[in-house]
Amino acid sequence: MHATFMKLILSTISLFIFSNLGMAEDLPRVTPSPLVKLENFFGHHVLIAEKSSHQLYLFRNKKDGPELVKTYQMATGKKAGDKSFQGDFRTPEGVYKFTEFLSKDNLLKRYGKEGEIYGIGSFVMNYPNPIDHKLKKTGGGIWLHSTNDETRIEKGLDSRGCLVAHNGNLKEISKYIELNKTHIVVVQDLTYISKKVMEATKNQIIENINGWAKAWMNEDLDKYLSYYDKSHFSSNVNKTFVQFKWYKKSVFARKGKPIIEVKNISLLRSDNYIVAIFLQDYESQTIKDIGVKTLYLKRNKSYEWKIISEDWSKYKDEKGAKVAFVPSMRFFGADESEKVD
Repeated sequence: MHATFMKLILSTISLFIFSNLGMAEDLPRVTPSPLVKLENFFGHHVLIAEKSSHQLYLFRNKKDGPELVKTYQMATGKKAGDKSFQGDFRTPEGVYKFTEFLSKDNLLKRYGKEGEIYGIGSFVMNYPNPIDHKLKKTGGGIWLHSTNDETRIEKGLDSRGCLVAHNGNLKEISKYIELNKTHIVVVQDLTYISKKVMEATKNQIIENINGWAKAWMNEDLDKYLSYYDKSHFSSNVNKTFVQFKWYKKSVFARKGKPIIEVKNISLLRSDNYIVAIFLQDYESQTIKDIGVKTLYLKRNKSYEWKIISEDWSKYKDEKGAKVAFVPSMRFFGADESEKVD
């Protein structure tokens, strides 16, 4: 009986050890679901804000996948849930980019004494983005900022909708932010997905983007439009798909086929849509330019990824496209550093 008991104990220990070894082996096989594809131009670093835990995760792109650099504590809107309208005190969920930095001096000039609540500075996010507009969400002024009262962060739910970090943490995070390049994905709960599934999704989106660009170069209007969701597409320029179709028909009718190069693609995912950000190099007989293209893709009823909105802006620093990103204190000077260290 004693021998039987010992065998049972040894079997249990072995099962525990090998089970945990199996778990350890599985860990590298999963990846954060928002980070579909990172590329060093637009995706050298990405922030993920998890509202349920009030954690702000800083990831960087590595050859073998995203790597967690550091985790920070943060506060979010006073009310739980996704933002719907102005003044609801909720933090929006989705994929956003940082478009502007407001220094402490700028905030005080703009808001007077009330500007003190933002601490040493604020990074403006592009809420509402095109998806938010489609959902008829209202409001604005959603920022990642610091505070003059850091006890607020311990409360968790304590902002009017913004993400709030410690002064020192915001200064540290700022080193990895490039305006109009660096993105933040705000989620209720951060989930993980197998790398195999993620790879399949990534390949499907990349294939779609390459097919979309090829159809454009070939001026194959029907094929080109097939990459769009005819029922739900809209943009700032073309409010409906019909308007977009007629606009593209006139563009495709111009003499000479264009040459289009798509490069530096990063893919970020919210709960129900994917954002593709890349440089679009366009050359025709009359136009030559390079711009930042953003495609918003969502699955249709047939489970196919289709473009539901898009945006383009001229890229002004073409030389910068060839320069590797280096973290630096580009937003805060020596005075601010002394105050928060």
